[in-house]
Amino acid sequence: MVYEVMRVTAKGQLTIPVSLRKKLNINEGDYLQVYMEENEIRLKKMELVRPLSAEDPVWRLVGAGASGKKDISVNHDRYLAEGEINRWKE
Repeated sequence: MVYEVMRVTAKGQLTIPVSLRKKLNINEGDYLQVYMEENEIRLKKMELVRPLSAEDPVWRLVGAGASGKKDISVNHDRYLAEGEINRWKE
């Protein structure tokens, strides 16, 4: 195992060496999870979930199975509200 030595600044900051950033593909703006395990501080790169784009074909499938309606992804909130109104009326 190769070790890198880093110095902590007065503000508690440290710089991750370039060789480690390249290996882990850590770039400016990325998030790292920091946790303690026994007497060690560990860093783990977080992979953020990216939302689907509006053009993603999966949106054509949302709601089409049970209701048969093709516009559920667009009118989801309206259908929920109508369902609640009908439930209150009963």
